[in-house]
Amino acid sequence: MHDLIIVGGGLAGLALAERMARDGADIVLLEARDRLGGRVLAHQTAAGRYDLGPAWIWPGMQPRLRALVAQAGLTVYPQDEAGGLVFEDASGTIQRFARGFGQEPPSLRIVGGISALIDHLAGRLAADRVRLETPVTGLQLQHDHVRVITESGALAARRVALAMPPRLAAALVFAPPLPPETDAALRQVPTWMAGQAKALVIYRAGFWREAGLSGAAMSQIGPLGEIHDASLPGAGEAALFGFFAWPPALRAARQATLADAVRSQLGRLFGPAALAPDAIVIRDWADDRWTSTALDQVALREHPSYQAMDLPPGWGDRVWLAGSESAADFGGYLEGALAAAANLAGAVSINREFS
Repeated sequence: MHDLIIVGGGLAGLALAERMARDGADIVLLEARDRLGGRVLAHQTAAGRYDLGPAWIWPGMQPRLRALVAQAGLTVYPQDEAGGLVFEDASGTIQRFARGFGQEPPSLRIVGGISALIDHLAGRLAADRVRLETPVTGLQLQHDHVRVITESGALAARRVALAMPPRLAAALVFAPPLPPETDAALRQVPTWMAGQAKALVIYRAGFWREAGLSGAAMSQIGPLGEIHDASLPGAGEAALFGFFAWPPALRAARQATLADAVRSQLGRLFGPAALAPDAIVIRDWADDRWTSTALDQVALREHPSYQAMDLPPGWGDRVWLAGSESAADFGGYLEGALAAAANLAGAVSINREFS
């Protein structure tokens, strides 16, 4: 029997697994995907890795993330915002401003992408502590442990940490069932960015800079609502990335022509050179079954106010919520994932909880 089973191999699950293993716990991390990282995902080219999930950090506001970057020996660099901004209003009129709207505080990116944090944490775990392609379907509460039911069998642990969005946790089969009010409360917690999609467009060179533009653009028509320079430092290629303004249903209806719509929009905003990219990569998180549920299909207009959550007595004694959306501090963000892991690890004594 394991001391702790962690369900979910995103940043929260990996940070918790690394900390508990380092403290001597017998842990196993179960991940449904064929990779680690959760909403952290990169597109690899010969030039390096481009983030398809979160891309920015703010170390001055995020102490846990700052510490992890330092521990991993990684370096950061500022988001390139030098140059003008392009704006497209609802009528299709395009304006170019000599200066952009600088982000405050300035956004930073990690050399190697956010995935470098995932690689660092995963590299500190023994291979036999991680099981990929192992979807968990249910939990069975026993008198002194929890049976974790997966698609390929069952495991047992004294404690279980659900390092996943509450809405995905609610989709598990609990035996005995959770109280209806608990199930409803879990389903009411929005999963940050689950209804969003990003487009990455790679070019041979950053032609927008020659025109005095930063690569940043805002559009009230779409399909992309917000666009930024995604180029990698020192790379022999350049890139733009954008957040889709079109909702998931419209993206799904136009999936076959979505890349063409992105290309056409960039041509309107940045000129003919934008019409000939080397590659267009679209990552729609709304159709990722391990990220998004039906309740997440309406994109959030603002960041939710998250708070720590506990399961009711009985379940709460052995099963913890440990995902980013369960953190009151920076909930939904990368910092929130680390906060959830640190708060849970700090509350657990190996001798007390796992003896």
